[in-house]
Amino acid sequence: MDLETATNELYALSPDDFIERRQQLVAEARQERDRELATKIGKLRRPTRSAWLINLLARQQPDEINALLELGTALQEAQQRMAGDELRKLSTERRKTVDGLARRAVELGREQGYSAPDGAVQEVSQTLQTALGDQEIADLVRAGRLIQAVTYGGGFGPTDLASAFGQLPAKAPTKPEKRTPAEPAQMLDPKQRRAAEKAAAVAREKVAAARTAADAAESEAEAATQHADELADRVESLRSELRQTEAAEREAREAARAARKHYQELRQAALSAEQAAAAAAEAIDEG
Repeated sequence: MDLETATNELYALSPDDFIERRQQLVAEARQERDRELATKIGKLRRPTRSAWLINLLARQQPDEINALLELGTALQEAQQRMAGDELRKLSTERRKTVDGLARRAVELGREQGYSAPDGAVQEVSQTLQTALGDQEIADLVRAGRLIQAVTYGGGFGPTDLASAFGQLPAKAPTKPEKRTPAEPAQMLDPKQRRAAEKAAAVAREKVAAARTAADAAESEAEAATQHADELADRVESLRSELRQTEAAEREAREAARAARKHYQELRQAALSAEQAAAAAAEAIDEG
């Protein structure tokens, strides 16, 4: 067993089975006398439910994940060329692809017995969008080794796309097009937009606070797990010492029994010699 094999196995599991299997792998590494590997496996963090859904998606539908990430590259190139029409087309494709993959991830989770809440679906979607502009996240998504969902971090999120469109050359006036529900932002007046932005800011603050609390709880859990692993190391060390001491005790008792037997034999020989000597002395006296 090596770290790569252990990591692949663990991140393919449900979060419900992660900790137990990790402990088993740590124990196996200790039995192989590879304490460094045991320590590294013990530090692998259990994925959140949302991250697990993405890992599940990446492992079961790798081609679709690769297609999505290639779309991210195309978006970056279009943005660099200031190709407005192409960027709009790719952005629409991105939205449809991300939404489709997020729904598929939820379906895969349901097949595994997990019914994802709406919040998890949103986290999956945002993580996939972030992966389009963040190579590190993209690599983790592709490998199926995420430990938690991520939000927009320099990728093609709403703010980034709005900024990109703002830098595009203005289009020549055309005949007004009929507005559709797909363009809700264009239907907001300034007052409504400010209210929506304020509500979004409040929601983001709540999400950030919730994530902070979740991260703190996870850190506490990981610290407790690490402490438990250290105690397990100590227990194993004490058990090994106990086994050695018990073996030494058995050897000592066996030696003691052999010594007592030898003593009895020598004592019996001495008594026999004394009796023989006494008999000889008596015979001399009688003669």
